[in-house]
Amino acid sequence: MNLKKYFPFENYILTTKLPTDEVYKRLSDNIEPKKTIRLSILNRNSTKLYEGEITKESFRISRIISYQNSFLPTIHGNISTYFGQTQIQIKMRPVTFVLIFISFWLSIVGLVCLGTLLIGIFKINQILRTGFSPILLIFFGMFIFGCLLTNLAFKAESKKSKEFLATLLSGQENI
Repeated sequence: MNLKKYFPFENYILTTKLPTDEVYKRLSDNIEPKKTIRLSILNRNSTKLYEGEITKESFRISRIISYQNSFLPTIHGNISTYFGQTQIQIKMRPVTFVLIFISFWLSIVGLVCLGTLLIGIFKINQILRTGFSPILLIFFGMFIFGCLLTNLAFKAESKKSKEFLATLLSGQENI
């Protein structure tokens, strides 16, 4: 079972027949320098789809969006040549602060769920006599909601970026 698909991370290699100079040119044409403050009202003036920085062998970018998504991937790419083809090793993940926050939140809620399960197991006779309180299921719902929100919000954005990069660089993902 591949557990990687359940985490907010994407790691893959994009292979293209374009020379590295053309890859840099195409990336540069679609990426603007990162702004410290970006307001959605002012985004209308932006003609480029991504912001970030490009160096000789790598880039770090994120999509410019007009809505709020804390799970927007930061895209790190390393460009190299391999047997006459250009390979871009791409890593996508949410911002570190978001990962720390959601990990903390899911840990706390997960511990409450585990405690609820353990108490339920040890006091099964009492629960069968007095009845089960559905209020206890709130924490399980919170845990499931947190996991789904993280994955669905991240995967939706990473899919858009994967398609954009593949189209822009005339490449295909190595499996």
